[in-house]
Amino acid sequence: MLKSASPIELTAIAVARAAGVAPPSFYVYFADTRDLLLALADEAAADLAGLVGHFEGAWPPADLHGWAAAFVADFVATWSAHGEVLAARNLEADRGDPAFDDSRVASSLPVLEALAERILAARAPGAKRVEAFAEAVIHYAVMERLASVEGRTRPIRLQPHHYKAAMARILVAALGGARP
Repeated sequence: MLKSASPIELTAIAVARAAGVAPPSFYVYFADTRDLLLALADEAAADLAGLVGHFEGAWPPADLHGWAAAFVADFVATWSAHGEVLAARNLEADRGDPAFDDSRVASSLPVLEALAERILAARAPGAKRVEAFAEAVIHYAVMERLASVEGRTRPIRLQPHHYKAAMARILVAALGGARP
């Protein structure tokens, strides 16, 4: 439903009808549509947490450029699979709803921590973790934005593969690798 309508227009009655159940059944599972969106955001968070697998194993990977390209592609694909829900979550978080803000933070934290650790490891001894974490947040925010425009750019503009390749190069640089 979020593919064709704004989350603001989402109603319990419309959701129940689309699910083929009686409207009162909606309230057995959810207090309101806000509660439904939070539950869907939790499902998306579980998929996003799976991206931490990219940071496991030998580090740095033998092919850092290939790793970065695969990570960016998987991030974009995972985010895009839940795009409408995550966009609604981010909108409500930006509007100041603490539950949606908590959901956004919780869903990004596993990847942020893993990325920050790798950025920190690439820095000179004495580098501060808070600075590496801040850089990880910037990379994550850029990848979220990149994912949110996937499939929505006009042909006269840069295409998603351009953005993905650029993001991969930026990640490689942040992780101490040489630019290809």
